[in-house]
Amino acid sequence: MTGSHPYTHDLVELMEALEAAGVMVPQELRVYGDALSPHYTMARYPGRKPIVYDRGRGERCIMQAKRIIEWVEETADP
Repeated sequence: MTGSHPYTHDLVELMEALEAAGVMVPQELRVYGDALSPHYTMARYPGRKPIVYDRGRGERCIMQAKRIIEWVEETADP
């Protein structure tokens, strides 16, 4: 949708690129993106302080990721 995009896995940066292209991203999803990005960073760049997961945190992450995916699928051109 944006043509070119930043080379990043930071969900908030990617959402900002969409907004710069005229796509309105719901604030709720920006919060979810901000919460999820550190989890990917830990997987991609080991050696940082690990995140401790319990059932509640894991379920929240899954719910947030699913909601972002649903929005992308709803928003994307068919």
